[in-house]
Amino acid sequence: MAKPIRFSPKNSASGWRINIPAKVSETGKRQQYFYRTQALALAASAEFKEKLKTFGEQSLAIAPSLADQATAAAALLEPFGIGLLEAVRRFVDAETRNRASVAIETAIADFRASKPGASEKQAQAYRLRGDKLIAAFPNRMLATITGEELQAHLEATTGGPGAFNQNLRLVRAIWRWCAKPPRKWCEAEPIQHLESKDSVSGEIGTLTAAQAKALMQAAEKHFPETVPAFAIALFTGMRQLEIDRLTPEDVTSEGITVPAVSSKTKRRRFVQMPPPLAEWLKAYPIKEDVTPPDWERKQKAVRRLAGFRVWSDLLPDPVPPASLPEWPANALRHTAATVSVAMGKPIEQLIFEHGHTGGMEMLRRHYVGAMPKREALAIWSIGPNGKKLSNLQVA
Repeated sequence: MAKPIRFSPKNSASGWRINIPAKVSETGKRQQYFYRTQALALAASAEFKEKLKTFGEQSLAIAPSLADQATAAAALLEPFGIGLLEAVRRFVDAETRNRASVAIETAIADFRASKPGASEKQAQAYRLRGDKLIAAFPNRMLATITGEELQAHLEATTGGPGAFNQNLRLVRAIWRWCAKPPRKWCEAEPIQHLESKDSVSGEIGTLTAAQAKALMQAAEKHFPETVPAFAIALFTGMRQLEIDRLTPEDVTSEGITVPAVSSKTKRRRFVQMPPPLAEWLKAYPIKEDVTPPDWERKQKAVRRLAGFRVWSDLLPDPVPPASLPEWPANALRHTAATVSVAMGKPIEQLIFEHGHTGGMEMLRRHYVGAMPKREALAIWSIGPNGKKLSNLQVA
């Protein structure tokens, strides 16, 4: 049986001595304390014994400064109902995860490299969202980014429920990939708790004549190289991916040829040249490409300058005011189709020219009666340089 520690004072040539065994010493080695009188030594001995009785053998090994820090830490934790040891364990776990993590720039680059088979559209979506994440959290370790921060980031860089939900899916895909073994660069939990936003189902959004005019004027004034792409979308309803793949040779005075490889239906189709589009392309001829370099960033800036709640890093304040209206999903395509129907274009022709894959009844439900003819004519009469076009019939 181990001999009990007594801290008994011994008289010596240097004074009354108390021996502190190594196992309870703050240095981990045997220590000796000397006192001028026996009374002082007995008082110190009683203090050592009390500490040993109350806190155990390790109590005397704690330096006074560390004991003070532990007491202060325990006081801070008391309102939360967490003990000092539990708090330290949580910190150690978090720090271990953080040190096993990587910078967001590395994570995004590796994620992109892991998706060689992604479609052109999907790859572009991941690239744009990845760039925004890097800009928002430069040099941050992935594991240190919280769900609340990701929520705020998506709120600030998306324009409405549809855009928010779409980009939330992109961020979730990135986070889940980074959280999986063997990477384990972060936890998937923060992003799993973010909820999609409610959106109105079965309704389409279109631009008013005033909004369409503001859009084209913003493009003319600030980014004239974007005018042809915006005009084609507004007056033909072509999908953006189809416009991106057009070459100058595909656009003639008679109309626009959409190659099969560019079409969603994988069928070649020909869209007759709408009279207002012909006027716009005369004023702003297509040059090397239909969509200019850096189109994604420029088109967002144009929409924001036209008065919509769209995030744009090309403007002095990227975050749009909350008071601005949202940009409707597929606004230009839906507007073009609605205008065509309001001005008398047969549904059968619309199906072919717009490359619709839905049934005829669905198109009737969406577009017939959705816009007064007067509003449709106002959109059809929007011309370049503030000019109002007249005597134009739907193609």
